[in-house]
This record gives sequence, C-alpha cells and structure tokens, in this order.
Amino acid sequence: MLSSRVMHLDMSKVTRNMRLLNRTIMPARVRMGLTVAGTKFMTDTVIGLPNATPIRRPGYSAGSGRKAGELRASGALFVDKVKKGTTVKHGETATGMFQPNEYGGTPILPGNHEACIVFNAPYAAIQHESFPSKTEPTAGRYFMSTKLYTHGVQYIGIVARAIKL
Repeated sequence: MLSSRVMHLDMSKVTRNMRLLNRTIMPARVRMGLTVAGTKFMTDTVIGLPNATPIRRPGYSAGSGRKAGELRASGALFVDKVKKGTTVKHGETATGMFQPNEYGGTPILPGNHEACIVFNAPYAAIQHESFPSKTEPTAGRYFMSTKLYTHGVQYIGIVARAIKL
C-alpha cells in the first residue's frame, strides 16, 4: 500500500523579497543611475566640446543689462519629476533667473522612470537650432543633440551599471 505525502513549500519570504526588489531596490537604482547619467549629459552639454552651450548670444555687449551665461545657468535635471541638479555654476556671472522650479514634462506612468534635462532660458531652442555663429569660440549649434548622439551609449551604460545586481 502506497502512502501519499504532502509537501508544503513556504514561498512567503521569496515573495516578500521579490516585492522589495521590484518596488524599492530596483526603482532606487534606476533613479540613481538616471541621476548620474543625466548629470553627466547635462554637464557635457554645457561645457563639453565640440559645441558647448553658448555663454553669450550674438550681439551681446557688457552694457546691455543682461548677465552673460543665463542660457548655461538655466539647465536643470529632473529624475522622476524631482529636481536633482542644475547648471547654475557654469553660467559665468549669470543669476540663474531662468532655473525651472517644477517638472513641466509629460506624465510618468507607474513603473516607468525618466530623466529630463531642461534648458529653460526663453531663447534656448533658438540658440540650439538657429544661430550658427556664437560669440564663444567653443560653442555651437545642437549643443544637446550632439552630446546625446555622441555619448548616448555611455549614458545608457551608466544606468545599466547602476541597476546591475
């Protein structure tokens, strides 16, 4: 006569640890990676060569009343809607008057993460795309996209290393 035996396997600890991994540990690692990669991208955009962010617009004069470097000083990094860094220190004599205080991007769905870099000076897009001549010899058009296309794999690698267990 065969006897049957029942075996119980308690998976509660595994389930609890997987929940901790998915809801707390991995999101924190992703946010940390996005902060490091976003900071590097933002810094590369401002001072990286070629095509650094302009310090002065064409036609700038010291007596114009505008501080040089407001475009450079207007950069901000948001990770999951939280401000994580700025470029104010790169703006020469700039005041940082165009610094955004709040995330103004698209909604971030649950379970998703985002690093958003904003240059909030009202003339940022025009400087990025339209003015080929810059008063700063190292500055140039496409100061953001050039860095993203050139170093994008490096930025992704930073995030990948941050989430690797």
